[in-house]
Amino acid sequence: MTPFFDYPPEIRKVIYTTNAIESVNMSLRKLTKNRGSFPSDEALTKLFYLALRNI
Repeated sequence: MTPFFDYPPEIRKVIYTTNAIESVNMSLRKLTKNRGSFPSDEALTKLFYLALRNI
């Protein structure tokens, strides 16, 4: 953890942002992987919307 704080604040902000985005992407990937196929694009959009509301 200490080496993380050796970076300037601007770099730390980018690292925080990247980790948050990766976490969201991983959650959405898990959802689609477990479901298999979707009957329509609208069904997938609704699933993503509901998942993002819980994050």
